[in-house]
Amino acid sequence: MSHSSPAGGGHNSSIGTWDPGTLSPSSTATSVVKMTLISAIMCTSLFGNVLVLLVFQRKPQLLHVANRFVLNLLLADLLQTVLVMPFAIAAALPGVWPLDRRLCQALVVLMHLFAFTGVNTIIVVSVDRYLAIIHPLSYPTRMTPHLGTNLIAATWLVSALQSTPPLYGWGAIGFDRRHGTCTVFWASSQSYAALLSTLSFWLPATIMLACYWMVFRAARRQNALVHPIHSAPPQDRHIAAATPQGPDTQQLTASPSLEGNPSRSRNRRFQYHCKAARVVFIITGSYVMSMGPYSILGSVLAHSHASVPSWLAALVLVLFFLQCCVHPYTYGYMHRSVRKEFTSLLCGPLICIRDGQRSHRGSGPTDIRSGHLHLPGVAARVCPQHIWEEGTVSSSPTERRSKDSRKETTSISLISEK
Repeated sequence: MSHSSPAGGGHNSSIGTWDPGTLSPSSTATSVVKMTLISAIMCTSLFGNVLVLLVFQRKPQLLHVANRFVLNLLLADLLQTVLVMPFAIAAALPGVWPLDRRLCQALVVLMHLFAFTGVNTIIVVSVDRYLAIIHPLSYPTRMTPHLGTNLIAATWLVSALQSTPPLYGWGAIGFDRRHGTCTVFWASSQSYAALLSTLSFWLPATIMLACYWMVFRAARRQNALVHPIHSAPPQDRHIAAATPQGPDTQQLTASPSLEGNPSRSRNRRFQYHCKAARVVFIITGSYVMSMGPYSILGSVLAHSHASVPSWLAALVLVLFFLQCCVHPYTYGYMHRSVRKEFTSLLCGPLICIRDGQRSHRGSGPTDIRSGHLHLPGVAARVCPQHIWEEGTVSSSPTERRSKDSRKETTSISLISEK
């Protein structure tokens, strides 16, 4: 991606003239690497986004207000993958641009439209999660389906206003053969470069970090209120276990191993904080890694005429497209309900194999485990053991005694039949 200014296009020219430059062996190698990486990103993004969208299509009940925002984000990524990335790969061919300059201009506008729609949707998702966690009682009255639909429409409207100024003379777009890409000539309009950088990176990053920091801090406070039960004296633990509490607290107090093992309780709290920190880190880190270099480099080159190395231009463009691969995971697969349907969609045929094996071995808990051991190696890798055993292994002594009694009854009936 080149960010040099047009050689004679002026500050208000929507299509500037440019120096096509000469191709060196190093730039040819960079183009090949860029084509390979963008092709891999395109295939991965297509696979991930289509699968999560299929989950929403199969389970419409998952499309509550929050997941509608995720659906909008995935649709923008899918459009970026299908309509923009193939032409970015074609533009990376050394010394070749098969389309008209007007189409090059339209390509950059579409690239920004879909990317900024994703950015604005991420802002909405961050605020939505802040309201849902910090103000859970008033959240249903605040975030109504009607408001959610209006916010989704607003993300596209604002993105169109952000991406189309070069069409009516504010900034310039053209094709740079030296770096093999259609690009915005940032130096053609410093004001447009500053506005684009602020609205696409600095402001969204500030809002997102503020929202997730408050959410993470609230989660730590809530977790501190739940887990001290395990460090209380034994008589206090019995009283606490009998007190009506939330489902998370009941799950924690139901395990005798945690009640009698303070070190395990501390480890559980540590894992909880690590998981929350990991989620926040993945969301913010992926956004900063994808949009940060593009916005920062554009801001720098808007005030200078320095030449950009081919490898740096290619790296910035690859990172810009990388967010289309990350979003299906961070905003789709990390949700438990979506992940469950996602796994069911991928492992549906394998579940049929497992059920067929279980029907020949019996219906006890031990048979379920043995049935899993006979699954093919590929099935075990695609669907880990904890997925197959989810809901079959109980941590409650009462349930274990009940299962043992049923097992003994079954064995006695078999002996009597013999």
